[in-house]
Amino acid sequence: MGSCIIVGGGIAGLFASILASEKFDSVTLIEGSEKCGGLLKSWKNKQQISFDFGTHILSETANDEMNAILFKGIYEHPELWNSFDVTKVSNSFSGKIYDEAQFIALHHLTEVDYKLALSELLLAPGRSLDEAKNLYEYAVDNYGPIITNKIFRPLFQKMQQAELEELHPNVHIIFAFNRFILSDTTLSKALKKIDKFDSKLAFSSYYDGLSGAKKFYPKERGIELWVEHLCEQAKEKGVEIRLNTQVAKINSDNNHVTQVVLSNGEELNCSQLIWTIPAIFAIRAAGVDYKSSVKPEFCPMSLHHLVFDSPFLDKNYYSNINEFDCDGFRITLYPNILDKKKSNLHHCTVEVLHSELSGNALSAKLADELKALGYVEKNAQLVQSDEIKVPMGFPKFTNEFVNEKVRQVDLLNDSFKNMTLLGKASKTEFFVYGILQETFDAIKKLAHYE
Repeated sequence: MGSCIIVGGGIAGLFASILASEKFDSVTLIEGSEKCGGLLKSWKNKQQISFDFGTHILSETANDEMNAILFKGIYEHPELWNSFDVTKVSNSFSGKIYDEAQFIALHHLTEVDYKLALSELLLAPGRSLDEAKNLYEYAVDNYGPIITNKIFRPLFQKMQQAELEELHPNVHIIFAFNRFILSDTTLSKALKKIDKFDSKLAFSSYYDGLSGAKKFYPKERGIELWVEHLCEQAKEKGVEIRLNTQVAKINSDNNHVTQVVLSNGEELNCSQLIWTIPAIFAIRAAGVDYKSSVKPEFCPMSLHHLVFDSPFLDKNYYSNINEFDCDGFRITLYPNILDKKKSNLHHCTVEVLHSELSGNALSAKLADELKALGYVEKNAQLVQSDEIKVPMGFPKFTNEFVNEKVRQVDLLNDSFKNMTLLGKASKTEFFVYGILQETFDAIKKLAHYE
């Protein structure tokens, strides 16, 4: 089938390269940094303790063919991996930790607000994502005024530095604000049998509704081990991986990409181009006529790798910090995942989307927040802290941002018949497993037209 060039060595690009190796005579993967994996990275501090760039616990999919590729290295080397039946996640809201689910417990509102919120949620008229102009319209018509104004609004002011009226209707799903927990588990289970409420209510425990899919996390070194497995598999399939390399120009003829020119001037012939980094870079490289007045905004994001001298009180793998006045928004509790109960040092990563502080001052504030919320003992000492700032940060999912991204993707799809847009260039998928499924389906479709 000729030559396939894949731009972007994140999880979408790596997976696509392995799939494409079965369909094309040659596959070349272009990655701009020194390693593949994107944010699927690990990092070690001075004490050689491993931390990840965010929370990354792997889970099998419902597709056996995908699993055989994605987890080949894990199946072949089970001695390197911890395996679980359930991903244990908690969350804090209103100063209280709910320790068996990632979703907010509505009964952590005041008693008056909880009763009103429950009534409004049950009587909400409903509105589809396509019908809502913004997140406010979607939230108030599906969850009611109490949840909208006392949960959604302050949390999105924290997470996105924006008002609900500015944000795209589906952004709440990214932060796990699409479902809520009721105090009455019997009522909740009964309501979840009704489609209208199933999408709004969560099980009260992560032990309910288990899929049977196995979860994985490395015993040592962090999540980058998975990336190494995938890179090895790609190379075994004959994929050529070019690191520290960028695309300078895309040449085309009659709406077909014919050649990719690299930053070093090298020219690569191309039968199929798979693009997994933001679409705007393909537009620029191809010289497509494009003008926009929309300037994307980003929330400054940082990762804080903290080490305490005391065990964590929360025994879950990670936790969402849904507190209006806290800078942290998620914490990964590595000793709980690794089951290292005998260690004298206890490490975690706290993710921050916006803060007026930075460096040691912010790390100290985060440590105080974790103590106040009950994630770690109040007399625990912070013995080591490191801050890593994420380049570009986290996008603000305003209507303008999302709609412009869709316009960019549509423009490229209209301009080139042999360019496939996946990963960060996808206009529909954000979560890893949605991206992987879309990638699998897209490469299969290419094979259909062989």
